[in-house]
Parts: sequence; structure tokens; C-alpha cells
Amino acid sequence: MIFRGRLPEKRGRDRNRDPGTLKALPILLAVLLVAACRPAEHDAARDSGPDELFAAARAGDLEGVRRLLDSGVAVDAVDRYDATALGMAAGAGHLEVVTHLLERGADPDHREKFFNASPLDQALNGEHIDVAIALLGGGADDRESALEYAASEGLADLAQAAVDSGPIHETRLEALRARSDIDPSVRDALNTALSRPDPPPPVYSAEDLGRFGGLFEGFSTDTLVDVTVLESGLGLSVGGAEPVALTAVAERTFRSTDGSLEASFWGRAGTIEMVELRRDGEQPESLRRSVAEPVGPEAYDPEPEDVEPAAGVTTRNWPGFRGPAASGVGDGVDTPATWDVRRRSNVRWRAELPGLGNSSPIVWDDLVIVTTAVAEGVAQEIRTGLTGEGTPVDEEVEHSWRVLAFDKRTGNPRWATEVGRGVPLSRRHFKASQANSTPVTDGKLVVAAFPTAGIACLDLTGQMKWKHDLGGLNAGAPQDPGAEWGFSSSPVLYGDQVILQVDVHEGPYVAAWDLWSGRELWRTARDVVPSWATPNILRSSGGDELVLNGSTIHGYDPLTGEELWSLGPNSELAIATPVVDDQVVYVTAGYAPVKPIYAVRAGARGALGVGPGEDHDRIVWSEERGGAYMPTPLLYRGILYVVHHNGRIVAYDAGSGAPIYKQRFSRGGTFTGSPVAVNGKLYVPTEEGLIYVIEAGPVYREIAVNEIGEAVMATPAVSEGILLIRTPSTLWAIADPSTPR
Repeated sequence: MIFRGRLPEKRGRDRNRDPGTLKALPILLAVLLVAACRPAEHDAARDSGPDELFAAARAGDLEGVRRLLDSGVAVDAVDRYDATALGMAAGAGHLEVVTHLLERGADPDHREKFFNASPLDQALNGEHIDVAIALLGGGADDRESALEYAASEGLADLAQAAVDSGPIHETRLEALRARSDIDPSVRDALNTALSRPDPPPPVYSAEDLGRFGGLFEGFSTDTLVDVTVLESGLGLSVGGAEPVALTAVAERTFRSTDGSLEASFWGRAGTIEMVELRRDGEQPESLRRSVAEPVGPEAYDPEPEDVEPAAGVTTRNWPGFRGPAASGVGDGVDTPATWDVRRRSNVRWRAELPGLGNSSPIVWDDLVIVTTAVAEGVAQEIRTGLTGEGTPVDEEVEHSWRVLAFDKRTGNPRWATEVGRGVPLSRRHFKASQANSTPVTDGKLVVAAFPTAGIACLDLTGQMKWKHDLGGLNAGAPQDPGAEWGFSSSPVLYGDQVILQVDVHEGPYVAAWDLWSGRELWRTARDVVPSWATPNILRSSGGDELVLNGSTIHGYDPLTGEELWSLGPNSELAIATPVVDDQVVYVTAGYAPVKPIYAVRAGARGALGVGPGEDHDRIVWSEERGGAYMPTPLLYRGILYVVHHNGRIVAYDAGSGAPIYKQRFSRGGTFTGSPVAVNGKLYVPTEEGLIYVIEAGPVYREIAVNEIGEAVMATPAVSEGILLIRTPSTLWAIADPSTPR
């Protein structure tokens, strides 16, 4: 189940429930999840009956649901997130299935453990009002939330159903009757409602209260809130003011004695991720847990060799995602800090790309290579911006998957090869494409991966050498295999092997093929939920390690696929590529239940059995809440730069983990593509088409903010002073006029 932002805005009015305003929940995302509260991994021996029931409920297959229940599958069977078929059917809006499940005794008040959502929550979140009415008629107890939703939307039928289903908690009923913006038809229902006593406030132990403590910061303001634990509740200080004592009045909701200040906490998988403040005379404000309180530039303690690049370095080839060793570093010939695409200032060339793709460009010598997917006869587009929505896009038309090559100096097309054609076997997220994975090359062969079209190897003239079908590659919401978001892991090379991480819903694995023949060399099954990360190689004197980010982090022997070590907890959704340097790998992720940064020393073996912030001889340092959701971090000159999806950058000393600075980007933005560095400058792209240029080092300084005029979802490439920026349908080459052609 994916909350899509609309219902959480209304939930902010619900003073006895967790907040999730339109400002806040989308930022916590798409899509997008459990250490102490993490559901158990799938039991391979578990009977498939419940899974079939869940699939039938999501699909609205009434006959299938009836058949499975008749065969003995428990009506309230739960999945790994404790979700039931009733909640799944309610969220999908399948009225007939919901009605049948209720008739068979399904619990209308059961809450799954990730979002703490009931079937009624899920129906209202999907705006399935008929389903919500059926649930109320079937005994769903949370009629207060349904009534508040009806009042906000002017839905008389829903309001009457809520009132008819039973008495309403007194305080919430009084608050609704006091509102002046209620539709007359809803007010008629309110006037007939009976009241019931408010539920008693929860009793929290000191340990329970400790979960709420800590610093919270505004999403788009400088508001800083410090929450401390008192003997009988919480103390809340805004902006350094004297703390105000708050006592619990409802689940995760605390209020001052005079009622002038109220704080409602929210979080996924049993965590506390944000707080919503309501102060008399002010609009409610949502704040997220603060991360990385910086200690300042004095935290930066680089090695001498980190301060300046080696003399004579020139980045010519950018062979895969984020360049050499996925470092994102393109030192050598300088690249412009500013450009103007309208006036063509510092623009070397621009090439139109057919179709739609979010893969990044790669470069070998004078060849620039990208991939794309062309849907026949339909307009293709992506949507951008901060949102928690995860709606898949249906494009049930024939697609052509292509690898394209351009001349690096001129932008002229060199060749185009179609590697597959057909109707996609899996859908995509509305921010994604059917060509998300970046190709990789060794200068002789190039390998590209696509859902449906498979993995294909070409030579550098575009001739196909081999190809393998990989199926539909359904990577999507861990809680719902039907929410298909698209595959994006990129292939990597290790000697004469090409390796691909395939973390999908059905049978996730990592596999290696011989680069020249296409023969599969090894395949290792993975017990993880879907992820979108690309592997990396951690090289050391003790043996190289293939490191994969995922719901559990793993290290493998890259020659055999044998598992060497594992590490968790990690975010439920993992997107960032591991970053390597000097026998240490940095792995980050930014979704619930933890958003960690791990710096892991080479040579780990076995299940490490530690969490972020815990000591281990192979953990150099770690943070529990510092990880970013989308972009891969940049390790450059001794500083680890972590760019957060919602417009912050945090710089850490790479050796110690000490935070150096935390800064919002001046014009904001949504950050999906990863930063790259050239000669002391960082280039940071946004979905809105801005490219920030900031100075590398322990003090944040914006050099420039440039506009491309189109969404930038991909990570730029760098080659001999040329910055290559790919939008979904255009390839730009940015270079100083003096850069050799």
C-alpha cells in the first residue's frame, strides 16, 4: 500500500491519529519502509495459499478469493507487513471482494504494521468511498476518521454511513460541529450523530517516551524543535525557547495543559520520523527528524593526498554509471561553472533522443552511448517533483528498446541499434522509464539491460554479440507487487564478467555472464525485497568484494557469487550505489525503518549483526538517520557528500563520519540524479532542470545555478572537459569554447 498524499493531508486534521500532511508524507516517499519492527523475511516453506489470496484480492478476482477461502486459506492471513487481503482489496477499490471478505469474517479494524493503516484508511486513501461505506457497515470502528474525511470533502453519503455505524467520540464530534466550512448535507448527518466517550489517553513508559525525543527541523523553514523526556510526558522547545510540558492525549499525540500547543508524531514501521505542531493562531507545521548536527569545518581532517588531485590526471573514459569505479569524479580538464542553453553559451552541442529514458550517458574515447525506450504511437512523459505517490504507468503498446551512440565532439549520431521490441511485461513509475539502467563498456564491448528486452551485448560499432531474456523485471512497492515501478539497476564489469543485480518481486538474484560469449557463469539467489541499486567492487589486498545495497546489504565473491558478509538493518527501499575508496565501502539509503550510512572496511565475513551507531571491527563509522533516498553520495577529496531527495546536502568527513555542514540548496528542488565532481566543483542536478554548481570543501558555497530547461533524472557524465547531461529526451554537451574539439 502506498499513501498518495491526498488522505494524509486530511489526516492532519485528525487530532487523535498520526499526522501526515501533504507537505510531509510525500517527502518521506515513493514509493518511497525495519529493524526492531522489521517484518520477518519470507519463509521459503510457507504455503503459497495466502500469497495467492493476496494477489486475488489486489486484482479484484472475486472467484479466486472465494475459491481460496473455501480451500482453507485463513481470511485474515497476513503478509510480511502484517497486511490482510481485506486491506489490499480496500486499497485497490474492489467493492465486491471487500464485501465478500467481510461476509467471511475478515477483521475490518486490522492494521498492517508498516503504515499502521486499517482497511478503512486504505479505502479513503484511494478515494474509494463506496468501499469505505461498506467497511463502516461491516463494523469498522474508526468512524471518526471517515466522518472527518466526509466533512472535508463534502461527502454526505459517507458522513451518513459513519453516523449510522455508531456513536462518535465526543471531542472530535464537537470539533466537527464547531467548524464553519461544513457542507449543509454533511451537517445534517452531524446533527443526528450520537456521541461516545473519548478513549482514554495512552500510558507511555519512560522507554516509550524516549522514542519521541530528539531534534526535528522544518521541511522548508528554519524551525528547530527539541523534544525531551519529562517525568510525566514530553518537553517541547521551539527555536531554543523554554520547554513546554506536554502530556499524552491520544496515540502519539501530546498537548499542553492550556491546549495552546499540540504535537502529533508520525512514522513508518513503528519509528518516529516527523512531528506536526499545532500552535494557537498559526498554521500547522510539519517537521522531520533532524540529521547530522554539524560541528563545522574543523571536523574536516583530510589526508594530504585528498586535498588536490594527482598531477596529470585527465578523465577521458566514463565507462558506466557514475564513471570510473562509480566514483562520480571527472577531474582533469576543467568544465564550465556556468552556461546558458538559450543563448548556447558554453553549449557544445545538443542531440534529440527518441522515446524516453532515464539512463545516464557513458563515454569511451569519442563515443557517447545512451539507451532509450520508444513507445509506438503514444506520447511519453514523466512527472517530477516531491511526491509520495507511486502510481504505475500503463503503456500497453509496442516498445522499441535501443542503444544509441553519438560523436562526443560534435553530437552527430554514430549508430543506433534496436535490441528488443514488444509490449512491456512490467509497468513503470511515473517518474521512471522503460530504459532506466545505464550501460557499461570496457572499450571493446558495451552491455545494456532493459526490463522485457533483457540484457544485451554489442560491440562499439553497434553490432549485437549476444542477448538474454530476463523477463519483466517487476521491481516495485515491497508491500504490493502490483505497484510496478520499473527496473533500474545497471550492469557492472569485473574483468571479463558482466554482473547484474536483479532485485525484483519474484526470485531476486545477482548473476554474472561471460562478457564475450554471454554464457552464465554464476547466479546467487537473494532474500531481499525489490531495490534499484547498482553494485560496486570493493578492492583490497585481502580479495575483492562485490557489494550490493538492498534491504539487507551484502558482500559477495565477484568470481563465484558466494556470499561473504551481510549487514543490516537497512532501509526497506535501497537505491544508492555503494561508494568505494581505500578499502572502505560507503553504503547509504533513505527510507524507513532506518536511513543509515555505513562505512564498512574490507574483509568483513559472516552476518555482522550490528546496526548503525553500534561498534564493530569492520564498521569504520555509521549513522542511523543520515542516508539519502535517491542520489548516490559523492566521495571527493576526503568528504562524503550526501544529497537528500528533498533539497539538502550534508558533508561528512569520510574518515571519521563527523558532519561538517548541512545546507539547503538556494532554489530548492527534487534530487534524483547523483552529484559528480570536476576540479574542485560539484555538479548537482534536479528533477526541475536546475544544475547546482558548488565548491568542494568544508564550507558550503554555491558557485552557480544553471538551467537546462528539462527534467534531469540521470547522473551527468564527464569526459575531457565536457559535461554530458541527459534529460529524458535530450543529450546536452556543456564545454568551454577553449576545450579541444
